Amino acid sequence: MKPAAAPSFRASLGLGRAFASVAWVLIFPVGFAVAVMIHSLFWLDWVHVMGALLWTAIDIFMGLVLGPVLQRVHPAARQEVVSQLMPRMLFLMPILAITVGFSGWTLGHWLGHFPPHQAPAPAIWAIGAITVILTVEGLGGILPINYRVFQAGRQAVPPLDTITRLVKLYRVLVTIQAVLQFALILLMVHLAVG
Repeated sequence: MKPAAAPSFRASLGLGRAFASVAWVLIFPVGFAVAVMIHSLFWLDWVHVMGALLWTAIDIFMGLVLGPVLQRVHPAARQEVVSQLMPRMLFLMPILAITVGFSGWTLGHWLGHFPPHQAPAPAIWAIGAITVILTVEGLGGILPINYRVFQAGRQAVPPLDTITRLVKLYRVLVTIQAVLQFALILLMVHLAVG
């Protein structure tokens, strides 16, 4: 009996298929656009809260659940999971992060948290600062890592050392994102209930 072949990291998901598998996330930017066009506080709040919950849950899952699991599995299995995951993350997370940021900013304006209605409270400044950090880290750190891992996986002989190093850095960055998300939620709760 012949042993089963290890999964091929090269058989990574194409970008078109990756986008198709997460196209449902477009409900958030479309919902944001509709909420703004019809000036619906309810739908704007829904887009912001649901998008933020999904973004936060994914960050927590990636950094604190999947990351440690991937560190303990066979490298071939790790590479196969990463090859399927990273192309999807190239689309999913930027769409969520950008929509949540813009919907939160719009929500803050509609609720009068910015001039000319009133000067922003310290919690608003902190929320804004954390959102900027999350966005810069996500678009400037995590997104390029996702793309580099995707490109590396498409090579004839994937550079597993490079991919492993990038995935470790990715895990650190998404863990930082998860911690910042916890702080952001704490500030949001404070803002909502005083």
